[in-house]
Formats: sequence, C-alpha cells, structure tokens
Amino acid sequence: MKNLCLFIFLLMSGCKVFGQDEVLKLNHMYFVLDSVSFQEIKASKQLMNWGNFDKGLPGFDPVDGKSTTAYLRGGSTYLEIMGPDNKFGEKEGAIGIGFSWDVHAPFSDDIESKLKKKGLKFEKSEAKWSFGNEKMLWYSAYYTKLKGSVATWYAFYNPDFLTRLYGTPYTSFTREDFLEKKINTNKEIKDLSGIVLECSTEDYKKITEELASFGIKIKASGKKSVTFEVDSIEITLHLTDRKTTAIRELRLKTQNTLKEKLQLGKIQLESRNKELIMKFK
Repeated sequence: MKNLCLFIFLLMSGCKVFGQDEVLKLNHMYFVLDSVSFQEIKASKQLMNWGNFDKGLPGFDPVDGKSTTAYLRGGSTYLEIMGPDNKFGEKEGAIGIGFSWDVHAPFSDDIESKLKKKGLKFEKSEAKWSFGNEKMLWYSAYYTKLKGSVATWYAFYNPDFLTRLYGTPYTSFTREDFLEKKINTNKEIKDLSGIVLECSTEDYKKITEELASFGIKIKASGKKSVTFEVDSIEITLHLTDRKTTAIRELRLKTQNTLKEKLQLGKIQLESRNKELIMKFK
C-alpha cells in the first residue's frame, strides 16, 4: 500500500519514474569559424578565464594551439566551436543545433511519443563510442530530410555511456549529468541563453516546422521573425534572402555584468545585464 501511494505521489508531482522527461531541451550547438577568428578565440586568455573550455572527449583536456575544436561548457548546454580544419570535415560557416530529452533508465528512444503534431517523417542514426575493444551506444539521433543549411537533430542519450565514461553508476543521462563534473562553477560564463539566426527561406521553414511538431510554442513573432523558447533558451529566427543561414548573435548568461569588451576576429563580445553577447560579422 505504501509503495502504491508513493507511486501515485510521484506521478502527481510530475516526477519521472522511468523513460524520458517530456520537455525538449537544447543540448548543444556547433559552428565553424574562419581561421583568424578561431585562432584568436583560442589565444584569448580573457575568454578562457571567463568560460569552461576544453577540447572534448574523452579527457576534456585544455584547449591548446593544436586544437581544431574548442568546447565552451555551461551548466546545461555547450557550444562546439570549430576552425576550418576541424576533424569532422565541417566547412566554414556550417551550423548545427542538437536538441535532446533527459533520459532515465531503462533507455528508450521512442520519438513517436514525443510528437505533438504528426506529419513530419524522422529518420534515425546512432552514434557509438569505443571503450577499449567495446563499442557502446552514446545516443540515438533523429532528423528530417527537410532542406536547409543548418543541421538539426533530436537525441536520446544512453545513461550507460556516462557510467563507462566517468566510472560511476548512472541511471539517467541529463545535460547536467554530463557536464557537472567537468565545469568550474566559479567561472563567469554560466550557460547559453539565446540564439539569433539570419535564416534562408529553407531553414526558416525547416526549423519552425520541426519545433512545432514537438509542441514548442511561439513566444513572439513579426512579419519576418519568430522566437521560440526551448526550455530556458530563446531561439529567434529572422527570415532573410540569404542562401545559407548565418548566426547573428549568441547570448551567454554570466555571473556578473562584465566590463571588458573583446574583438576576436569577426566576433565581437560585449556584456549587457549579466549576459555576454557574441556578435558575428
């Protein structure tokens, strides 16, 4: 009887006993810079002091002169910043946005249960990671074949991957589970808070249709713009006549309003009301 009462309480309180949380979240974003901007970001002692930077799995080692990718980690999201000679073969100007759901054991990747609006067809791919001679599922990702220059995908991450990566048992894979052991909470940059894109017609249509299929509501709109709020992050799309989509700005939450301004290649960074604004030329 006590167990039944506890189960009913958990359901009423919104706690997930197993499966996945219902709320779609932004997991991370990647973009590829020109060589000069990327080199100046890596060389900026001020920026490195402000944020938690590393060069990725499996060791989360410090960024150095040879790094072709620099990861800026926040409390729940991260940016994957690449130079033109990155190991993934992504070209300068490429953009990708990865979304995910928090996963609780047992692992499931039922994309159909997440769709609030039917119509779009999602295809599946799997990413695996090698631990010694064993390959383990890292995540399942779903994507549409709608045309556009921005890569978008929707992922379910495997808790067993975290268990192997950190050597500690995990029964969930949340964004915070993945990041909390690898960030210094005393750093100024806390998390991503906003994305503003200048979109091609194709990307504007693609992103709005995909987010709508998962029930993400429009927070604000104009004649040629729309803003979605995905969990705590605002994504603003401006419809333009560009052939390929470009980043206009990224907003990062900070502990304080920072006094310094930085110009790193084509990127200008300035602080406003406890946000660090990255403006792209």
